[in-house]
Amino acid sequence: MKLVVLLAAAVAAAAQQPTQRREQFRVIYEWRTIDFEWDSPVDRETYLNASRYVPQNVLISGINYYEDKIFLTLPRMLDGVPATLANIPAQQNDTTAPKLKPFPSWSDNTIGNCDALQFVQNIEIDSNGMIWVLDNGRVGTLTQNPSTKCPPSIVLIDLKTGENKIDRIPLPPDTVNPNTSYLNDLVVDSRDGGYAYITDNSAVDPGIVVFRLSDKKSWKLRDSKSMLASPDAALFRINGTTVNLPVNLDGIALGPQFLTEDGEVDRTVYYCPLASYHLYAINASVLRNDSIHARDELAVRANVVDLGTKPSQTDGMKMDSTGMLFFGLIGNSTIAEWNSTTDFRVNQRTIARDTNYIQWIDRFTFDNRGNIYVVVNRLYNFVKNQVSVDEVNYRILRSYTGMKSYIYGEDIKPTQTPSPQNVAASKTISASLLVLALAYLLA
Repeated sequence: MKLVVLLAAAVAAAAQQPTQRREQFRVIYEWRTIDFEWDSPVDRETYLNASRYVPQNVLISGINYYEDKIFLTLPRMLDGVPATLANIPAQQNDTTAPKLKPFPSWSDNTIGNCDALQFVQNIEIDSNGMIWVLDNGRVGTLTQNPSTKCPPSIVLIDLKTGENKIDRIPLPPDTVNPNTSYLNDLVVDSRDGGYAYITDNSAVDPGIVVFRLSDKKSWKLRDSKSMLASPDAALFRINGTTVNLPVNLDGIALGPQFLTEDGEVDRTVYYCPLASYHLYAINASVLRNDSIHARDELAVRANVVDLGTKPSQTDGMKMDSTGMLFFGLIGNSTIAEWNSTTDFRVNQRTIARDTNYIQWIDRFTFDNRGNIYVVVNRLYNFVKNQVSVDEVNYRILRSYTGMKSYIYGEDIKPTQTPSPQNVAASKTISASLLVLALAYLLA
């Protein structure tokens, strides 16, 4: 295994937490190009000859873990991506570049079949073994002619049954436009039957999409101030390569449950545009309030807290069960962490930095053994069509933290029955965020 440089700051941080044995990030898997477990060599050759499989066009983006398997998403931004969701063993065997097994099957990844997966950017797996899949339905998003094959959808796949049946739930076009939306990332809140909070970084209508599983209803909340790209952060510089990506709302994370002053249970949702140096927060109770008008930005903005700035832009981020946020700093080739109970502006910690191995951190996940995994995919080369098949382009790093995903955070009980007025208002901001907001305004 290759070691990634771990800085002294991370060692010092670990020393302050004697109950955790921190480890350096190690490369556990790496690929020059992605290959698959084909049904036969003839199938592979057929796909290659028909340009249905173009190795340099297959990019690893999302990652998740379940029962000794690592699930990977392969968004169909370019032509020649034969499967958009696949898995590999979590435990290494005889190779550091395993072939990916399409999931649930080859046929379930057929382009143009709306009973199958079309364009998966990210997934989440909840504590019940349910995969929540973001399927944009549109392929070739980096080509001259993107094609909308199917409606943007939430796709649910129950892993516990072993049948892996696809349950597709199309999202309404007045919430998610089939031709302009880009469902990028999601977190799952298991309370009250289950909610998903989803970032749509559409170039024309970005926002947080809320999906409620109980009645399969969805709506979008918008705030141009916190969800649009910042022009001063649209330029990315990584190892001598420069790329302009004015991308809107992107990363999202979900904090632990807490009790409000009214004795109700709430959570904090953290998010940021890709082209931004800021991290923002809003309470889940605000997002879950479907009485807020779809385009009432002022009602949303009144509940958004700007937590402060980061040294560089961030793509994916992930919260553990205790409230520790892990995120990448793309321009700095850095992985960072922040204890969400503290002031974001002064308590960000660098835990790994390496210009050779940490080149565009995309997504994170946790396993059930206390490890965190990171996808590094050199996205800046991919979007500029400069992928070299002679170099390592995709890596999965792993480090031991002793923690689990936010999915397994503590469930707490309300101290009183919520009143209809409190539910409708849903404007309580946690005390810690309120203090940070005041400090930020007075600074």
